Amino acid sequence: MTTKHVPFTPTDTAIVLVDHQPGVLAMVNSLPASVVTMNAATLARLGEQMDIPLVITSTRENLEFLGTTLKEVQEAAPKAYEQRIRRPGTLNAFDDEAFAAAVAATKRPNLVIAGLLTDVCLFHAVVGAIKAGYTVQVVADASGTSSTLGDDVTYDRLRDLGAVVTTTYGILFELYPDLSTPEGQRAEGVATAALAYA
Repeated sequence: MTTKHVPFTPTDTAIVLVDHQPGVLAMVNSLPASVVTMNAATLARLGEQMDIPLVITSTRENLEFLGTTLKEVQEAAPKAYEQRIRRPGTLNAFDDEAFAAAVAATKRPNLVIAGLLTDVCLFHAVVGAIKAGYTVQVVADASGTSSTLGDDVTYDRLRDLGAVVTTTYGILFELYPDLSTPEGQRAEGVATAALAYA
């Protein structure tokens, strides 16, 4: 059975970035690191510049090999980075009370989620979001794991749970489908700024 897709809008959506850290990115082989970094930074910039609520979370920053949030994401969204939720190790970010509260505080029913690794913390975060009642779109080209098989299997599982799998440009231009408006033109600027990272 096909469910009708209701587009997300800037007024009903928040963006969530899960564990975009150097040490986690080093485990990703399903996409080039540069692609994941560019798209995660684009989502961060979209939130920061277009006033869409943005929640950034990291895991076990105390471990030197993992590090903190990617520099490109920090630079794209310095305010959200400063307010990031530093989890001590919960795979499901929604099991962390501070994270769950930060997402709830956005008062948005729709979540755009990207994260690393696809089949670990991203999967658990999306499951947690759906269980909490959110509608979720997962941004595949700002996420990744150790293999393309890992991505494929996980996205199939998430679709079965009701999530929509999309891309960075796919969600950006779903949120801003009219480039004749001032908001659409600002969003287009966010998209083209990504070329600086290409």
